[in-house]
Amino acid sequence: MPEVFTVHDAAKVRVFGRPEVLDGLNRPAGTLAGRLAPDELILVGGPGEAGRIIEDVEGQLGERRAASLIVDHTDGWSLHSIVGQDAEALFARIAQWKLPEAGAEPVFTVGSVCHCAGKLFVRHGRIDFMTGAEVRAWVDHDLHHVGAPIGVRHTTAPALDPIGVGTEEVTVP
Repeated sequence: MPEVFTVHDAAKVRVFGRPEVLDGLNRPAGTLAGRLAPDELILVGGPGEAGRIIEDVEGQLGERRAASLIVDHTDGWSLHSIVGQDAEALFARIAQWKLPEAGAEPVFTVGSVCHCAGKLFVRHGRIDFMTGAEVRAWVDHDLHHVGAPIGVRHTTAPALDPIGVGTEEVTVP
């Protein structure tokens, strides 16, 4: 049975810049990264990590910082996680499209989740998805209602590494 939890106040930082500049960034430790467009990158980290993420990216950008824009969008998004065996089974009940195949690194994609626009990070046995903060209560309700028949367990996010990425740094896709 999958577990579902919300990572309250997960850090969400968007970086805008020329594609070749974003291509050269390393994903800050402890974050998920997704390319929304060639000139836009989103970085997601644990609660309270937005300042650290921004500082890391600013340091990597150096003198190119003046030609980039970094925005803390933590307050504008909610992050929900579906973790464990049968995570995909619950996803199939809240979305009408097929997930991409998960690889060694999280796969980033976008699509409708719980009838809302979502940004997703897909891994083996784990799906993290962001929706606008204004629909958080709806998404919580939908996950509870749709998950009940298959025994979904609602829990709190882990205190340590709630987004499940550890501390490794990798090149941004």
